[in-house]
Amino acid sequence: MSKGRTYWITGLPGSGKTTIGSALYYRLKEKHDNAVILDGDILKKMVGDMVGYTDADRLARGKRYSEICKLLSDQGLWVVICTVAMFEEIRRWNRDNIDGYIEVYINPSIEVLRERNRKNLYTGLTEEYFLKMEEPVDPDLILENGKGDLVQAQVEKILYINPRKESNYDRDTEYWDNYYKTIHDEEPSPFAEFVWSEMKNDMLDYHILDLGCGNGRDSEFFLKKGFWVTGIDASNQAITGLNVKYQNNNKARFVCDDCIRCRTLFQTEYDIIYMRWFLHAISEEQEEELFLNLKDTLTEGGKIYIEARTTSDELYGKGEKVGKNAYILNNHYRRFINTEVFQKKIHEWGFSILSLIEGKGFAPRKDQDPTLCRIILCRKKDSDINEK
Repeated sequence: MSKGRTYWITGLPGSGKTTIGSALYYRLKEKHDNAVILDGDILKKMVGDMVGYTDADRLARGKRYSEICKLLSDQGLWVVICTVAMFEEIRRWNRDNIDGYIEVYINPSIEVLRERNRKNLYTGLTEEYFLKMEEPVDPDLILENGKGDLVQAQVEKILYINPRKESNYDRDTEYWDNYYKTIHDEEPSPFAEFVWSEMKNDMLDYHILDLGCGNGRDSEFFLKKGFWVTGIDASNQAITGLNVKYQNNNKARFVCDDCIRCRTLFQTEYDIIYMRWFLHAISEEQEEELFLNLKDTLTEGGKIYIEARTTSDELYGKGEKVGKNAYILNNHYRRFINTEVFQKKIHEWGFSILSLIEGKGFAPRKDQDPTLCRIILCRKKDSDINEK
């Protein structure tokens, strides 16, 4: 999946946001057919009837703008948005949550703004109100956009910027593509058999979401048991092979996409979320986003099954440290799970822990016996959450 981007063009009314944003949009269209522009006036028509104009209303509206940008860029679109969005809280959320985010602050002098006063915004109390805008504290670029500044020259400055944060869902894609060219495991993993032992007595027509399904050996195991299975993985090598193999099986669906942000797949309800050796393949930030998505897609009474390496594993601390409890060893990323910390976080995200076991012997191989945790979760009932 191609990576999206969000250009957040902000500044006071009359600063030139729309002029510069429109020019940027048409430059992007030369290379990206999926570029879109969201001007403040257009966005107000979309959500304005639902939100008023108090400070709280404007904050709520700005947050909706942010969510729209994230939704679009997560799906690979190149988004240009031109908006005042007066509050630093909004821009800080953007920075933390939107991959490919670039913030541009258009900041002409007040004298220039008054000269451009086409909508009579800078008179009396109205001017005082607009000057209440919280100035961006950490933009990627500040443009004065004064008299004589050429629009195209400013667009070039914007295009020169690279986002500070980009999606890393395909961080190990090359590693796994090469891996699945040579590895063709047919037998199900011990974890798949464990999960089957937990659910076989129910004999329900389960829908299973296999996150990080790899070459599909566990997905195939569940398909043979008669369940519906959706497998998702970032390896095109693995997914292409699975789609050829199961093209005539209407209970099987395999998708090459970002397992964290595949919003379309999360619109479906699943009875079982299956994560074998997936949780330790994503960052801590991705982990939080994933579970917030899973809370909405898991059916009532559904369960999440997890197997992952922990901080007690012998590989912990080896290789290049690239994040909290995260290392790259032999060109392969691993984040090791601290089970005590995980238990606290998962409760905050709206899940209950039915079982958590940590130890060896879960997935022994010829050359190693990793220390893993096996976790079973369920979604908390709404009544339990509301009571708190």
